[in-house]
Amino acid sequence: MNSFNKERNACFGVAFLLMFMIGIYFVHIPWNIDRLNITESQLGLGIFIFGIFNFFSNQMSGRMVVPRIGTTRTIILGIIIFSFCPLLLVSVPNYNTFLISWIPFGISIGLLFPTMQTQISIIEEKTSKIVTPLFQACFSAGSLFGALCAAFFIQNISDPRITFILVGSVFFIYILIILIFGMKKEIEPIQKNIKFKMPSGNIFIYGFLLMMNFATLGIIIDWSPVWLTKDLGAPLYLGGMIILFFNVGEIFARLLASKLINYFNEEIVGGYFSLFSCIILGLSIVTMNLNFIIPGMILFGFGTANFIAVVYRQAIKSSNEPINLTVSNLATLGFAGFIFGPVIVGYMAEYFGLTFNMYVLSVIWAINGLLLLYLMSKNNKKTEIV
Repeated sequence: MNSFNKERNACFGVAFLLMFMIGIYFVHIPWNIDRLNITESQLGLGIFIFGIFNFFSNQMSGRMVVPRIGTTRTIILGIIIFSFCPLLLVSVPNYNTFLISWIPFGISIGLLFPTMQTQISIIEEKTSKIVTPLFQACFSAGSLFGALCAAFFIQNISDPRITFILVGSVFFIYILIILIFGMKKEIEPIQKNIKFKMPSGNIFIYGFLLMMNFATLGIIIDWSPVWLTKDLGAPLYLGGMIILFFNVGEIFARLLASKLINYFNEEIVGGYFSLFSCIILGLSIVTMNLNFIIPGMILFGFGTANFIAVVYRQAIKSSNEPINLTVSNLATLGFAGFIFGPVIVGYMAEYFGLTFNMYVLSVIWAINGLLLLYLMSKNNKKTEIV
């Protein structure tokens, strides 16, 4: 069991630094919109391009890259590409180059996310321990500290390019740490030949749940800072803090995930918690008052935090394919939410306002919770019959 500690901790570190950089960048989105003089729908097109290249990169990583060079080298390749992306996005001189800059962003995330989840899922299988929520807690913690540091950087560093040169350098240093101290071996044999096969029906359904999840995360990360600053008149630094409040709830829930799942069960933690949290968020949005929206966002983060972990665990249990293919298919379907989600939100924002989109967020999570409960109930009945 101890032989996997280095691989697990290396993935934890990459997840933290990845979301740390993304958290800082997304707080700068309102600034970048003003700098380039673009609209919400034009920003949505950029995120759409990100989603397209991420979609194909997810499949390439699981079917071609990982089978040929292994998970460790794939993760390092993804880090190298990603390190430049936020700096590129805040440095481009015009809208056309801004759109092009989303291409390496999408490719790198497609290499990193499914490959790291593959590592974590294999470790779970070999050790019989719940690791995915802790792994995702690192994403939340990275985003949280990124938002905190972004508020500091905005107040003290006038040029965001300096900020991303600094944090990008940290990522490069982490590559050396991985090479020297961690992830020295592949935890699964490298497979040279993997034939293409369509995912099973169950994987499509679980992938749809992840798709809705990532679409709503896009609303939170991409649009909630803009919502607070434009619709509620909050200052820029406070707009970034809404991501912080969401992540506070996420981190607590994911750190407690093993205890919550053991005390209740995956059905309650994944399904019923999601239903409860979307009701709380919807009620807080009605008030249009930060004194209610802030605790509402914290509770929403807590209630939905372990939804992804439960979906991945349930999907892998029901799949007959290798873990890297299952995770790749789930990630491809899930990140498709980034393709249509931000684009739809961008256009809806121009016609209905961002507040309307926050209500849509609550409705989607109600559907997510109900559908997951239905799937788990169906799977439990099959298990009883067998």
